[in-house]
Amino acid sequence: MPRLCLFICLLIAGVSCRPHVPRKVTPAFYYWKQTWTGNSEELRYLRGLSAGRLYIKLFDVSPDEVTKAPVPVAVLRQAAPWPAGVEIVPVIFLMNEVWAHADTTLASRVAKLTAQLCDSIPGDRIHEIQLDCDWTQTTREAYFSFLKQIRNTSFFRNRRISVTIRMYQMKYASRAGIPPANRGLLMCYNMGDLRKSGDHNSILDLVTLRSYIEEQRVAGYPLPLDIALPLFGWSVLFLPDNTYAGILRYVGEEELKDTLLFSKTTVSQYVVRKDTLLNGFLLRKGSTVRRETIDPSVLEAAAQMVAAQLQTTDPAVIFYHLDSVTLKKYPLNELQKVCRFFN
Repeated sequence: MPRLCLFICLLIAGVSCRPHVPRKVTPAFYYWKQTWTGNSEELRYLRGLSAGRLYIKLFDVSPDEVTKAPVPVAVLRQAAPWPAGVEIVPVIFLMNEVWAHADTTLASRVAKLTAQLCDSIPGDRIHEIQLDCDWTQTTREAYFSFLKQIRNTSFFRNRRISVTIRMYQMKYASRAGIPPANRGLLMCYNMGDLRKSGDHNSILDLVTLRSYIEEQRVAGYPLPLDIALPLFGWSVLFLPDNTYAGILRYVGEEELKDTLLFSKTTVSQYVVRKDTLLNGFLLRKGSTVRRETIDPSVLEAAAQMVAAQLQTTDPAVIFYHLDSVTLKKYPLNELQKVCRFFN
């Protein structure tokens, strides 16, 4: 048996003996691009997975470069009709830095812009609104106050409010606090150290995942939890001295196969053979690129580990994210199989 398969089997064995909890699972996708185009392949995956919801990021809230006041950026543009028969969940991403400056009008301004951007969506298709923030112990008071304020605005009132929960926020819940919301969305990715050099996967690692959810932390979290699983990958650049230098956008596996530019040294690492300009990035000789992707077998194992603890009877299982290029690596039947682990 290959080493990876044996390792996955051992991990699953430790969580497979749970009492069966009947669940009504809602398959779903995130949409995290800035323009909705109604791509035919993306719509095919929506239909094929019988996705009941589409979580669409409407805009980010970020500090203004000059005034430092929180302002909306990366506002979604709708270039095609929304898919029929799917519940739309608007998502607003709030950078943690916005809480450094008090702004008593932020909740009302965010609610107003959200309502404007949702004007083309029938109201009965929006039952939930999600707020995404990587809050910390020092910013939780400001963020939680914002959540209480926005729940009282006219557009948010009488709708379900969900918030994203990072792995460390769940593990250290006594320090991070529990957000005043109706539901939580547990992000089962970005759990490792992206900036640390070496042959590891910072998006999803089964040993790291297990360390976060051990002691029945998923089962014990006080909010009903939905689950988000990763389908994305990225290329991380390190300088010759192993200093983190950023994520290389538009540099994927095809570019890394160029043996004139790269020498593969480990399963996921490539060393730059000569100075070169690639897709707008200047790569120095001796730099290292770590390619991080999610193998379907790892995705399955992660789903089984989390499902073994999940107490929510009506969870959404959300794949991040709905992108035609990314989806080529994940056959539809594979995603259907992952969803069945939560039944």
